[in-house]
Formats: sequence, structure tokens, C-alpha cells
Amino acid sequence: MTQRSTAPPRVAVAVACGVLLGCLLAAVLLPATPASHVSDVAQLLAAAAAAATTARYARRTAAGRVRGAWVLVSLACAAWSAGEAWWSWAAATDDLVPFPSPADVGFLGFAVLAAAGLLLHPATGGSSQWQRFLDGLMTAGAVSLVSWLTTLESVSRASGGAGRAESLLLLAYPASDVLLVVVTVLLLTRTRGNRTALHLMSLGVVCLGVADSAFAYLQTAGDYDGGLVDLGWVGGFLLIALAGLSRRSAESPPDPWTAGEVGAPSRLAQVLPYVPVVVALSVVVGFTMLGRPLARGEMLVACLVVGCVLGRQFLTVRDNVRLTGDLASRERQLRHQAFHDPLTGVANRSLFQDRLEHALALHARDRRSLAVVFLDLDDFKAVNDSLGHMAGDELLIRVAERLTGTLRTGDTIARLGGDEFAVLLEDGGDPLGSAQRMADALGQAFALAGQELTVHASIGVAALAADDLTVTADQLLGRSDAAMYAAKRAGKGRIAGLREPVPASS
Repeated sequence: MTQRSTAPPRVAVAVACGVLLGCLLAAVLLPATPASHVSDVAQLLAAAAAAATTARYARRTAAGRVRGAWVLVSLACAAWSAGEAWWSWAAATDDLVPFPSPADVGFLGFAVLAAAGLLLHPATGGSSQWQRFLDGLMTAGAVSLVSWLTTLESVSRASGGAGRAESLLLLAYPASDVLLVVVTVLLLTRTRGNRTALHLMSLGVVCLGVADSAFAYLQTAGDYDGGLVDLGWVGGFLLIALAGLSRRSAESPPDPWTAGEVGAPSRLAQVLPYVPVVVALSVVVGFTMLGRPLARGEMLVACLVVGCVLGRQFLTVRDNVRLTGDLASRERQLRHQAFHDPLTGVANRSLFQDRLEHALALHARDRRSLAVVFLDLDDFKAVNDSLGHMAGDELLIRVAERLTGTLRTGDTIARLGGDEFAVLLEDGGDPLGSAQRMADALGQAFALAGQELTVHASIGVAALAADDLTVTADQLLGRSDAAMYAAKRAGKGRIAGLREPVPASS
């Protein structure tokens, strides 16, 4: 399968940049009336393009909530296109377009349908339920505070003399923008991995929100005449159109909104909820410096936002502490698995070798005595052949338990493989006596597979006294292994090493 970049096609990017540049030049160079007509046509084309590309993507993507989300976004763009088509026709045939008008149904329908599409989107990763709740409350408070201070308050005050329908409509535009921005931020915080389409969609929603707020403010003041404000609508829908063109591969492309659910949240998802808070803080500081203090209700909203930030940080710290504990536990588990036998739980060859080398280093430096006891179970293969490998594994576990019970705290027992065990005896003591205790412990019958089983072991002992020359770990282990084979040749079930082979029961 050939892979293609997730970036939109270069031709689409070039067309989008050309439309934006053309609108900008028209707004600056043309007289007011021709510029407004050019802007109306550009907005209509951009919204229609967004409706077409998102509908195409909805048709080509997998069924389910993802397709439903794209369908709603496409319908939202189509609703805005219908409203803009009526507005363009009315502006071309009449110098004075009424407000409210049928176009406003399509414009507000975009906000409702787009918000429904974003809410339908099946993003599930990133944070806990309480974190998402605080993110929503924090974002809604911050965005509402910014919208109120910059737009809604002025619109509410200035529209007092207007008709009821006009006043409600002027307030509905920035309020719907607040809803869209909040939903978009929450969706971005719950996504993981590469989200090209969603990021383009989010930028488009922000552009549309800024344009709607500016329109409401200028319409209230009676200064709206198109121009540069319309670039927000054109740019917003071009970004949404590019989101609809975003693809990952030529065959059955995975949806950019749902790819990458597995893994840690992106850095953008972690930082994004705090962006509206920073903007709100900047706006509040700016208005305060200009001599406009916060009213009681505004202060309550600001305190709510700060409280949400503190709560969010508390949850983050708590989760980090929990994650650190989980990682430490996992590290201990991995370390135990790396240095212990998975069947019996005693040390493996690597850990035994490391501790033996450490004991030999102490012998060379402080003249501490040590010994290695090597055990091999006699006729263990017969147990596997007669009772099965599961019974053989159970026997090895029980043998390890009994041998461990005969040792001191500082001694180390390891399973070297198969039915071979080794014991490191440090800090003095009687190696032969320790080997005898091991043989006695194994001499007691095992209840295994519904019957009693007696097990014997051939045991070899190799010791270094305080005044002996230090040898390597392999040499000392090899001596104990050789002593074990000497005991096995002497008749099995015996101990050899420090003196001539003798029966283990003597």
C-alpha cells in the first residue's frame, strides 16, 4: 500500500491562499460596494467548498459516529452556504439588507450543526472524567469572560434600543461562538497522535468565531460594511475545506480524527486547556489597566476559572504521583523477572553470578570465607516421564522451597537450569553442615500427584577459606560442579567436596 502525506494537496493550498489574497486586495483596493460583492461571493464559494469536501470525506470514511460527525459538519457548512447565498442575492438587489433576515437561520444553523458534529465525534483518550469536567468548566468560563468583555457586554448595552429579535440575534452570534470554541477545545484535549483534519477544523472554527463576534459588534455600532471582517469567514471555511481534503493513504485511509488513540496525550492536548485561561487573564489585565475594573459577576467567573486551574493542577499532580508509583512497581517487577527464575522464584544464573563475584571481591579485600554448594536432583527425568512435566515443575518448586528453608538470611539460592541448583554461603559457617541440612530436607517425602515421592540429590561443595587464594567466579562454580559429579559417580545421593565422598545420610 502506497502512503501519502497527511498534508492537504498543494493545489488546494494554493487555491485557498489565492482566494484569501484576492479578498484582501478587493477589500483594500475596490470601492465599498464592489468589495462587498466580491467578499460575498468568496464567502459563498468557500462555504460551498467546505460543504463539498466534508461531504466527500463522510462518504469515503467508515460508517459509524465518525461518518455522522463529518455529515453534520458538511450540513453545517451547507446551511451557512444557503444563508450566504440569500445574503449575497439580497445585497446585490437591494442596498439595504434587513436584519434579522432568513440568512441568519443558516448562519446560526452552522453553529448548532457544527457543535453537534464535534460532540458526536468519538474521542475518548487523554484524561480522566474529572479532568475533562474541569477542562470544560475552565474553558467555558475563560472563553465566556473574554467574549463578554470584548463583545457581548457592548452588544448587550448597545442593542438595548433595538428590537427584541435583533437584540437576541446579536447576542446569539458570539454566544454560539463560545459554544463552538469550548466544544473544539474539549475535543482537542481528548485526542491523541496526528490530528491534521481536526487541527484544521479547529483553526477554521476560531476564524469563524472571531468573524462572528466582530460582525455582532460592528452591526450593533452600525459600522459593518463587509471588508476585512469577511476574511475571517472566508479563511475559516477554507480551513474546514482543507480539513475535508486531508487524507492519510490512497486506499481506505484511516480517519485523521480517530487515528492514534493508543498512546500518551499529545503536548498540544495537555497545554490547550490553559490557552483560553491565558487569553482571559491577558484581557482582564488589559481592561484593568485601562481603568475598567471587573464587576461582581465577572469577578466570580474569574475566580471560578482560577479554581478550575488549581483543581486541574491537583489532579495532574495526583496522576503523576500515581504514574510514578506504577512505573516504579513495574520497574521492580521487570528487575525481579530479569534476575529470578520464573518457575521457582529463586535467583537465576545472572543474579547468582553477580553475587558470587561480589563475594569473591570481599574475599580478596577482607579475607571473608565463602562456599558454593551445587545440587543436582537424581533421576529427575524419571519423574517427568512417569508423572508428567507439570508434576516435574511442581517438584522443582517444592525443592526450591525446602532448600530455601535451610539457609541463612544472607545466603543465596539459585536455579541454574533444569534440575540444577546452586547455593552461595557467605560469612563463614560450615559448608558441609549446610549441604547436609539440604540433603536431609530433600530426603523427606514429597506429596506429589496423589502419591508420596522421595527425592535425592548429588551435592558438590567448593569452599574458599580466609587464607585461600581468590579465584574467579567461573572457577569456583566449576569446582563445585566437578564435586557434584564426583558425588554422582560415587553412587548418587551423596555429598562431595571438602572431604572424600560420603553418603548424604551419614
